[in-house]
Amino acid sequence: MCGTASASPSAVVVASSRTRARATRDGLVSRVSRPTSSSSRGARLAHRALSDDDTVIVTGALERLAQCAAVRLRENEKSAGARVVASLPREAFEGVKNPRDVRSKELVYPNADVLRALRAAGAEPIGEDEEAMRAALREATCVVFAEETPKKLRATVEATMKRVDAGDAPRLRRVVLLSRVGVERRDAGDPWKYMNRKTFRGGAPLTDAWEAEEAVRARAAKTVKAGGVADGWTYTVVRTGELRGNGPTTVVYADYALTLVDNAFDVRMQDVEVKNGDTMGPDYTKRLSAAAFANRMLTTSRYDVLNAEFSIISVGPVPRERRKGYDVAKGKSPPPVSDRDIDEQLAPGDDADGERAPNAVPAPV
Repeated sequence: MCGTASASPSAVVVASSRTRARATRDGLVSRVSRPTSSSSRGARLAHRALSDDDTVIVTGALERLAQCAAVRLRENEKSAGARVVASLPREAFEGVKNPRDVRSKELVYPNADVLRALRAAGAEPIGEDEEAMRAALREATCVVFAEETPKKLRATVEATMKRVDAGDAPRLRRVVLLSRVGVERRDAGDPWKYMNRKTFRGGAPLTDAWEAEEAVRARAAKTVKAGGVADGWTYTVVRTGELRGNGPTTVVYADYALTLVDNAFDVRMQDVEVKNGDTMGPDYTKRLSAAAFANRMLTTSRYDVLNAEFSIISVGPVPRERRKGYDVAKGKSPPPVSDRDIDEQLAPGDDADGERAPNAVPAPV
C-alpha cells in the first residue's frame, strides 16, 4: 500500500542515523518574504536553537501530525527549552454522555489520552477559542500549522493571519506550514486534478492547501539578506504526501487493518526523500518524519531554508536489519530522522550541524 519514490538527480534522500544515503544538493532555492507583526518590519537576526525565551504554537493537535510535531519539539535537545503550546478545538476538553451506557450520569472524555500525552511531553494544550489563541500569539515566536485536513488548515491559517494583521503577534519570527504535495499542479491534469475535485475530502483539498500557503507568503518578509537578516518573519513550507504512521498516543480505529498498516509503515519506511518546490509524485509521508523535518526548520541556522518550499515523502522499505526489535503495537518505534542526517543531506560536506552561517535564523530584536 505504501509506494516508493524513484530516485532522480535532484532528489535528496535523508536516511536515519543508522544508514546515510548518498545525496545530491540541487541548489536549495530560497525565496524572500515576511513581517513580524503586520504593524512593523524591523531587521531580525536569530538564535541557533530555540531557547526558554521562545514560545512555539502547534495548531491542529487533535490530529496525529500536530501531536508528533509538539512532542518532537519537546524531545529534541535544540528545541526542548522552548515553551510549546498545542491548540485543539474547545470540544476536545469537554465531556460527552457515555455512548455505552445511556443511563450513566457520568461524562466520558474521548480525548483524555491525547491531552494526557501532550502534557506528559511538556506541551501545553489550549482551546482554539479567540481569547486563548490571542493570548498565545502575543507570546509566540514561532507557529507550526499542522492540520491534516487542508480545509481546516486553510481556515486556521487565515484566522491566524488576521490576528497577525491586527498586530497580535509582535514577537513572531518563524512560521512552518505543513502543506501538501501537488498544490502547484492542481490544475495540470491527473492525478492532481482528480485529487483536487470538489467532491473529494470536503472539496478541492489542494486548492485549500495552496490558499493557506498564499496567506502566509503574502505577509512574510519581502527581503532575506545573506546571514538571514530579514525585514519581518520568515516561513518554510513543508509539503507532504498522504500521511501514514502513528502519533504519540495509541489510536484505535474502527478498521483494525488500517492500524496494522500504520504500525508497519512506521517500521518499514524510516527514510525520506526531499526535493525543493513541488515536483514529487503522489506518495506517502510518515507523520513523525514530517514532524522531525518541520522541527529542524525552526532550529537550523541555515538561511537558505527561509521563505522556501520543500516536499518530502517516505521511502523504503529499509533493510531487514534496521527493522529488527521494533514493534509499534508494543511501544517500540524507530527513532525519527535526526537533525544530523537532515543537515548532511541539505548541505553535503558541511560540518556536523549543517551550518551555513552563524546565527542565521531571524529573531526579534
